[in-house]
Amino acid sequence: MFRQLAIVFSICISLFYQQAYAISAIQIQVGEVDAPAGKLKNAQFQVDLKGTKPTLSLKAEVKPTNEKEFIPFSLQCAQFNTEKIGQIDCLNGSFIAKQVKAPFSVNFVSYPNDFAIDIAFNAANFSDESGLHAGENLTGEIKLAAKNINNIWQWNGLISWDKGELFWQPFYFGKAGNRFEVNGTFKQPMLNIENASLLVNEVGKMTSSVQINTETKAVEDIKVSAKDVDFAGLYAIFLKPMAEKSVFGNLDVSGKADWQFEIKNLEPSSFELNLRDANIDDKNGKFAFKHMNAHLPWDYNSAKTVNIEYEGGHLLKMPLGDTKLSAVINRYSFTTPQLTLPILDGALNFTDLSAAMISDNWYWHVGMNVTPISMTEFTKALGWPIMQGKISGRVPQLTYAGKLLVMDGAMVFNVFDGTIGMDNLKIEDPLGVVPRLQADLQMRRLDLGNLTRTFSFGDIEGKLDGDVKSMVLENWKPVRLDASIQTSEGKHLKKISQRAVENIAALGGEGTAAALQRTFLRFFKEFNYEKIGLSCKLRQDVCEMGGVESTTTGYVIVKGKGIPAVNVNGYTQRISLSDLLGRIKRITDGNTKVLVQ
Repeated sequence: MFRQLAIVFSICISLFYQQAYAISAIQIQVGEVDAPAGKLKNAQFQVDLKGTKPTLSLKAEVKPTNEKEFIPFSLQCAQFNTEKIGQIDCLNGSFIAKQVKAPFSVNFVSYPNDFAIDIAFNAANFSDESGLHAGENLTGEIKLAAKNINNIWQWNGLISWDKGELFWQPFYFGKAGNRFEVNGTFKQPMLNIENASLLVNEVGKMTSSVQINTETKAVEDIKVSAKDVDFAGLYAIFLKPMAEKSVFGNLDVSGKADWQFEIKNLEPSSFELNLRDANIDDKNGKFAFKHMNAHLPWDYNSAKTVNIEYEGGHLLKMPLGDTKLSAVINRYSFTTPQLTLPILDGALNFTDLSAAMISDNWYWHVGMNVTPISMTEFTKALGWPIMQGKISGRVPQLTYAGKLLVMDGAMVFNVFDGTIGMDNLKIEDPLGVVPRLQADLQMRRLDLGNLTRTFSFGDIEGKLDGDVKSMVLENWKPVRLDASIQTSEGKHLKKISQRAVENIAALGGEGTAAALQRTFLRFFKEFNYEKIGLSCKLRQDVCEMGGVESTTTGYVIVKGKGIPAVNVNGYTQRISLSDLLGRIKRITDGNTKVLVQ
C-alpha cells in the first residue's frame, strides 16, 4: 500500500512539476492508509516550488503492526526532485520522530514491475521506549531493489554502516565497518531469503538462508553458517549476551571457530561448532582450558561423535592435564563408556555415562572412580592446610531423574590412612533454588596424627571412627543430623599433646577451660588416654552435645588412662551450630589458646 501511494504521489508531483512556472506550492492530505506493515493517518504533504530547488515536507502519524499507539513524525527534503515519472530524489533530508533523528538522502524509482530505493543516512540516532534497540551517530546506507517476473518478486538488499554504534537486544555492535547483504524471492505468502551475508567487524563473515510464511509469521527453515571467524569477537558480540546469567557469561576467549545450524519445520535439524586452538578463561576463576580443539556436532536424524581436546587448564582451582574426551550424541541422548579427566597427578574416571532429554527433562547415570591424587598437591591447589597421603575411591553409580539425584550403593574415599564413605545419598532439585540433600557418612580408622597435624590442632596419636546419620541439608546448610566421633576399637598408640587438650577444652566451653587451668596440665607435654568422643544431635540450628559418657554436670570428651593421664569434660550441652562451627574455625585457624598458669 505504501509503495502504491508513493507511485501515485510521484506521478502527481511529476505532472505538476511540468507546469511549475504556474504553480508555487502543492498540498496533499490523506486521512488514513491501512497496509500489512501498519497504518498511516493525518498525512499532510507539501511541496514548495517557489525557489530554484523545490522542497518537500511531510507530517503524519504512523502505527506499525507491533505498536499499540500512533507515533507522530515529520520528514523534510531540502532539495526535492521528481523530473521523471516514477522517480523521486530527496536530498539533504531529515526524519524526526519521538526518540528518532535521522539526516538522510533518498533515491526512489518505481515502475509497474520493479522498484528500487537507495537511502543514505548520516549521524542518525534512534532508540525505543523499552531500551532494547538504539543507534548512535550511525552513518551508512540501505538499498532495496525488486523485480516482478511471472508473479514472483526477485529482490536484493544491503544494509551497511561505516560509523556509529548499534544495540539490538541482546547484541551490541560497538565498532562500525559492518555489512549485511541479502537476496531472495517473494510469492504470497512465502518470503524466501536465499542468501544473507553478515560481515561483522572483528568477527568475520556469516551466511544464512531463511523461509518465512508472511501469513502465519512462522520462520519455517533456517540455515546459518560461519567459517574461520574470530572466537573472541564471536563470543563478545553473539555468545556472551545470550549466556550472561550462566557460568559462561564472563569469559576471556581467543582462537578461531566454525559454526552452523539448521532449523526445519520449526524444529532444530542440525548444529556444529568447531574450535581451533581456543583458550577459554573464566574471569571468576572457576575454570580455564588452554589450546582447546573441539568438534561438537549434532543432528536430529543421525548419531554424531563429539571430540574435545585441550592441553591443560583448571577446574575449581584443580589443575587439569592434557585431555582427550569423546562421546556419542544421538538426537537428545549422550553416551560414552568411559571419560578420563586428568587432575593433578591423578584422574577422575567416569564410566558408563549416559544422559537423555525426555519431555524437556534430563535423565542420566554415571559411575566414577578416582586414580590416586596427592593430598599435598590437592590441598595446595585449594589453598587449604597442607595434608599428606593420597585421595582415591569410587562412586558406584549416580542416577538423575525427575529432578532427583540418587546414588546407588556407597561412595568410598581413602584419606588419612582410613576411609570416608557416603551412603543413602539423595538430592532433591540439585539445580533449583532450594536443593535438599539427605545422606549418611561413615569415617573409619582415620589416622589422628595426620589429621591433627594438618589442621594445627595439636598432636593426637590414635585412630578415629565417626558417623553422621540422617543428615539433611537445605540449600546446602545443615538442618538435621546425628553426628558422633570416637576412638576406633582395637590396639593402637593413644597419646594426646598439651596443645590438643587445650583445643578440645575450648570446644567444651569456658567451664572446661577453667577446670583445666587448675590441674597439673602445665607440667606435661603429652598424656595417655583411653577414649576420645564427641557428639552432636542437630535439630534446626541447635546442637545437643555429648561425649564418651555422661556426668552429672555434662559429659566426658577425653577419658584418660595410665600415668600421666588427663580427663577433659564438657559442660556446654546445647549450642547453636553457628557458634560450634565458629569455635572449630578459631581453633583450626590457630587463634585459640587456653592460658595455663
